Amino acid sequence: MPKRNDATLATDIKIYNQMFPYLMQKRCDSLVYYGIEVEMTNAVNYIRMKNKEAGTKKYRLFDVVLASMLRTMALKPAMNRFISNYHYWQRQEYSFNFVVKKDLTEEAPERNAIVKFQPEMTFEEIARITYDAIEEARTSDESGDEAIIKNFLKLPKFLLKFVFRILKWLDTIGKYPKALQEVDGLHVSTFIANLGSINVANPPFHHLYEWGTTSLFVTMGKLHRKRLIDDKDNEYIKDTMEMGITVDERIAEGFYFMKTMKLLQYHLEHPETLDEAPDLSEVH
Repeated sequence: MPKRNDATLATDIKIYNQMFPYLMQKRCDSLVYYGIEVEMTNAVNYIRMKNKEAGTKKYRLFDVVLASMLRTMALKPAMNRFISNYHYWQRQEYSFNFVVKKDLTEEAPERNAIVKFQPEMTFEEIARITYDAIEEARTSDESGDEAIIKNFLKLPKFLLKFVFRILKWLDTIGKYPKALQEVDGLHVSTFIANLGSINVANPPFHHLYEWGTTSLFVTMGKLHRKRLIDDKDNEYIKDTMEMGITVDERIAEGFYFMKTMKLLQYHLEHPETLDEAPDLSEVH
């Protein structure tokens, strides 16, 4: 039986889906794009309440998105899978990667921040880990992946290409070095781009990378307010945010994916559900 050092073989794949890795051999062959507009009024009030209770401003809407993604993935574990060497693999951890800029200037460096969670974690536990990761990325002189990249770039091009072929082969057979996995932002459950932090209201969809094992890419837009009229002609305002989700359609059937998106939207719109640990007793 094939093995990997970062995942276990998924054996509960439906017959039809088992053909997908042969029909669509690359992630770029199997991209599905799904855009949603999420009402974030409850989330905005939830963050205000959390910061008021804590007497700080360390809680962010980004924490609600991360916590909702984790909760959804914990309850819908097929979304934490990837395809490699024509096999379906269930990732052993829940990990997320996002980019942190030291400041909002073109010259400021960008750092990958990789966070790892346990599936039963609650909002405050997730927010604490995320806060520490952002602070470390902003204050450190050099991240782990930057140091490795600099060393790689010292090699002649022909040798660098050979090294990357070897690494790609090792990843294919499930023996990609653990030391590199720890700093490689493309060996995670989900890559999240918070484009709202740079005032992008309508986030574009992002492609998936052939390198690595990431099957989900999520883009977040800027929070904006909408004026609406109810059925009694009363005007009201709600906070909304657009999200673009790109997924490798091979990892789960369409019905499962749509149920997953509805669950994600539910947790985003009802963040108080994230204060309690989920019941994972019947998840398989």
